[in-house]
Amino acid sequence: MNIDPKVQRIIDWRESFVTLPDNHFFELIRMYLGEIHSPFNKQKLVEQLGAFLRKEENRKKIISLLSETDILILSAIYYIPNATNDKLSSFFSGTMNFASLYERLLNLEERLLIYRHADKTSRQTILSINPTLEDVLLPRLSKRILLPQPVLEKTSQKESWTITPEKIAGFINYISYNPGLCRSDGSIKKRDIEKLESIFGPGRKSFFQYLTNSLINLSLVKECSQGFETEPQRLNAFCQLEEKIQYAYLCVSSSSALSLSSLVKQGKLLLQTILSIPPTGFTYSGIARLYFLIKESEPQISTSRGRFSSILENASKSQDEDSTLQNSGLQDSSDIQKYFDCALEFGLIKEYGFDEKGEPVYVSGIFSHSNSKESTSSKKALNIDPAFSAAVFPGLPLFDLIELSAFMEIIKFDTAATFEISRKSVMKAFDSGYNASKIMSLLEEHSLYGVPENLKTSIDDWAKSYSSATIYKGYILKVDEENTVRVQNNPVISRYIYETLSPGIFLLNASSDEEAENIIKESGLDYIGKIHFPRKETASAVFPEFSLEKKSASALFGSPTVTPLGAVPGSLDEEVSTSASPATEEERKAHFDSMRSLLEKMNITSEQKEGLLLRINRKIILTPGQLNADSVKLEQIEANGMDYQGKIHVAESAITQNMMLELEYDDAKGGTVLIVGTPVSVEKSPEESFVNLIVEPEHEQKPFSLSLAKNVKRIRGNVLR
Repeated sequence: MNIDPKVQRIIDWRESFVTLPDNHFFELIRMYLGEIHSPFNKQKLVEQLGAFLRKEENRKKIISLLSETDILILSAIYYIPNATNDKLSSFFSGTMNFASLYERLLNLEERLLIYRHADKTSRQTILSINPTLEDVLLPRLSKRILLPQPVLEKTSQKESWTITPEKIAGFINYISYNPGLCRSDGSIKKRDIEKLESIFGPGRKSFFQYLTNSLINLSLVKECSQGFETEPQRLNAFCQLEEKIQYAYLCVSSSSALSLSSLVKQGKLLLQTILSIPPTGFTYSGIARLYFLIKESEPQISTSRGRFSSILENASKSQDEDSTLQNSGLQDSSDIQKYFDCALEFGLIKEYGFDEKGEPVYVSGIFSHSNSKESTSSKKALNIDPAFSAAVFPGLPLFDLIELSAFMEIIKFDTAATFEISRKSVMKAFDSGYNASKIMSLLEEHSLYGVPENLKTSIDDWAKSYSSATIYKGYILKVDEENTVRVQNNPVISRYIYETLSPGIFLLNASSDEEAENIIKESGLDYIGKIHFPRKETASAVFPEFSLEKKSASALFGSPTVTPLGAVPGSLDEEVSTSASPATEEERKAHFDSMRSLLEKMNITSEQKEGLLLRINRKIILTPGQLNADSVKLEQIEANGMDYQGKIHVAESAITQNMMLELEYDDAKGGTVLIVGTPVSVEKSPEESFVNLIVEPEHEQKPFSLSLAKNVKRIRGNVLR
């Protein structure tokens, strides 16, 4: 049986309401329908409550009493998938403390604007918009409210030194000639900082420290006896990635080494966030919220992985399982804090100016049309002078730059990077497996004006000198003249012949005795004696690719059921129209004054008046008919000042009724501190009494003094349960 989604949501709301604890259920019913008389039926009472909410005058009043903060929180509940208390607390972190947020959520629940229900999959308590009021509430909700664009007061004069393939290749080249640049803790030595700044310009210390951390954590460089050296296979795989993905991986790896799955996840989240910043920019809090919303809306990332990648991921599974909290939604919200400074240093995010509060406004330093791995730029970017100085102009992808710089040494970095081709640099390339033919081919491929003849001659001379004497370390296979051809043509052995030293004498590419023996076994040439198992190959997909969806930032957060009035569907800049805006302060004040005036004329006790006045102030009273004194249940829910016994009574009653406590204390600066949590026990003594509280949102149990509390208030904990 197919049920309309909205009808199903209404059924879910009714079921959720019926299953509330009795004290909460009947209190809400009395607030809106008045005193309850026996016999009663819960289902019918909920139907009556639904009828109350469907009355046009009541719906108008509910909308007129919405404040900007109400709409902000309702928008967050609507646009954050499966909104929980932890998610909301994380989203509003830095802008709204937990006590304030909890009070707001409790009030929205009392006003029947939201309800809580258990998610069938995760078993978490989910907050949702009341489906009975969806058609009047949703047009008032907007992504723009969650991500307000700042008003730019002045532009920034700060220049950004953006990461580029030329800078990455230049720094990797520097490492190859200065392997001992780092201390044991990974920090760059002062001497090398000075050398780097003489090459790249002053003020680059942070940039190169972040880049060093990233290269180490991505295993693009590895430790060696002299310090660090490049890892050619991983570096080659990294160079195959799209530039934007390279930068994302470098940025998220600057603070720690990540497992393969976390690298892809965090890299994609960061890149999608940066590309989604509008041209007018966001403050840091706006970027943090954007990151959070994209993270919550992002589907499970799937990537094609090779055999080696699968091994890496399986090996890291236990590590990932041990860091569940780190990868949870609550913890992930702080990831942007770890990556932000690096993204700013790399120029992936740029300081654009300052808003009216003096807060920096940032824009994206990456554009969706930036270079892809299939670069269309010219390959001719090299200018060589007769003194063997080579200027490399911007435009080449990282792979080509790494290949070129393998036989050159960086001297100066400006608009063009200046390298020197010398005997030392070319000999170093020969050690890495280059030969004269490959070097000349690369020079001719990229040179703007051809290769100077004297350089060609020098490279040939250096090649002859290099090949005149060679030191080898490894396994030598020696066969007689009769079997030489058979060995060379053998499909197994031929793959492992690294060098033919002389007729019948071969240097094998084997790293151990076992490997050499297995090569011989596999070849089938049993007269040789022993052969060897093939060397393990590194799969090409060490660094997985990922794709970014081609849609606006707002589309990432999901489409609303009801298009906001006066808004352009799917637009990040969608606004709430005038007709959809909440009432003005004057209109709200008129409602409060009218209800308070009617209350003053009622002949009821002061306690009943106080209870009804509290409901008016909390926007629960919508009509004069709700001013029913009989619906007020008289009990002490709050104690303050010197009422020591009252504080103990409130705390103990909260325990027996399974409710929460709000404790208020004076702080050292003359302000107040609010503590919210679930009371577990009260420890009483003649001198002092303490309440043991499970504090929210930390979920940690701590003792608090009741005598020192300025105010002790019992509140419902339904939003968190």
